[in-house]
Amino acid sequence: MTSRASTLTFPVVDNTRNTDSAPNRIAIIDIGSNTVRMVVYDAPARLPVPIFNERVVCGLGKGIGKSGKLNAEGVERALSALDRFCALSREMRVDQFRMVATAAVRDSEDGQTFADLVKDRCGLPVEVLSGREEARLGAVGILGGLPHADGLFGDMGGGSLDLASLNKGHYQDSRTLPLGHLRITEDSDGDVRKAKLLIDESLSSIFWLDQVRGKNFYAVGGIWRAVARIHIQQIEYPLHLIDNYSMDVSTARDLTGVISRQSSASLRRIYRAARRRSETLPMAALVLNRLLKHASPHKLIFSGYGLREGLFFDLLPPKMRDEDPLISACAGFAKRSGRFSLHGREIANWVQPVLPGLSAKMNRLLDAAALLSDIGWAEHPDYRALHSFIRILRLPIAGITHHERVLLALAIFVRYNGRRDQYEVKQVRSLLSEQERQTAATIGVSLRLAHVLSGGVPGLLSRTSLGFSEGGISLDLTSDRQLFSSSAVESIVRNLAKEIGVSYKIR
Repeated sequence: MTSRASTLTFPVVDNTRNTDSAPNRIAIIDIGSNTVRMVVYDAPARLPVPIFNERVVCGLGKGIGKSGKLNAEGVERALSALDRFCALSREMRVDQFRMVATAAVRDSEDGQTFADLVKDRCGLPVEVLSGREEARLGAVGILGGLPHADGLFGDMGGGSLDLASLNKGHYQDSRTLPLGHLRITEDSDGDVRKAKLLIDESLSSIFWLDQVRGKNFYAVGGIWRAVARIHIQQIEYPLHLIDNYSMDVSTARDLTGVISRQSSASLRRIYRAARRRSETLPMAALVLNRLLKHASPHKLIFSGYGLREGLFFDLLPPKMRDEDPLISACAGFAKRSGRFSLHGREIANWVQPVLPGLSAKMNRLLDAAALLSDIGWAEHPDYRALHSFIRILRLPIAGITHHERVLLALAIFVRYNGRRDQYEVKQVRSLLSEQERQTAATIGVSLRLAHVLSGGVPGLLSRTSLGFSEGGISLDLTSDRQLFSSSAVESIVRNLAKEIGVSYKIR
């Protein structure tokens, strides 16, 4: 292996977490047991959406259980990938940079030698994370997307399985086990019975698993996301999103039991989603199956947030970390996509009278919908409704369930006067109850009224008032009838009253 010094000039990040200023661009390199990945995030923003994301399959941890050393070919591939990633980081002029290594480098006899070599070539140190710190950062990632997560977090990599208990948004105990999908496949020689004994022995040593019984299990890791994709394929689930996709535990145990008994050839033939992961997916499914048995959670929830997102959130100022992930993300999209500086809270406050008795969760969705209510302005008028609907179904936002996402998308679809019998809408509306569909429609028509009435100009809505009582809807335009009165406004008020099933009057 040849050594080549890097000329990177940006400073290595100070990992102090009490900074009050946000970075502009964050680069994270994750040296895992199977892959090496670089992700670059644009900040300041609370939403960890990559502007660059590349992975290289290196197999550093292949054979480590037997040899105790990093795989030689994997080392060569990893060094080549790291040369490129560090050079790219320099060219991107990132403000903050972290390069971390996990189980393979941590557990191998020559891991420190590898880390030293990387520093010599790239001019930047490798943080070899302890098992506890890796679990903590994974939990930070989960809590960044779901601040009130309660139960068990599990992140399966190639070399290890990180577990942490979460108590209503607070990180507690953690353990790292040698149950990564590469490691358990090799340690068991691919034998399911032998693997089961190894898995059960490791899990039985965690005394605090009893504390998470009946709560949720949050599953992280690409190999486990393959399980979610298989289930989505099986049941023809209409929303092809992994983040916050949930399964009941009995269904999950049945499915993982079936997968664990399949050969890699069978998995590739039967399941499209399993082709890239087929060699180690059976053992990964077996670990998940046994973990669900030992932990007895209420529900299995797959998450797209984990270690790298935890590293991202760990670098943000505390005030930004404490923001609501959904509202923060929607505010960011509104700032980038909207025409005007009309604040979502102004719109939400104005339309709220026609939505009495909303729960705290629904009020939060109203805030999000108000922020996104101008997201389709640049689209062709004929396609604003549909394109906005599809976009919101796929927006990289967190802190929202699948049915809440559909409700939000439907509200904006109606805001743009979309036809609710459209095929794309019919595909996913079964995820909502009839009451939720009605609420989404009422929100949508109300948002349409707010935008048409004000023309999107900040401050104008407060010069009018929208009211609701048993007698019906009332819209007061008396402050400036010349400015606000129009047939278009009256038409939308009429539609809103029809949606709710009441009368209306305009003063």
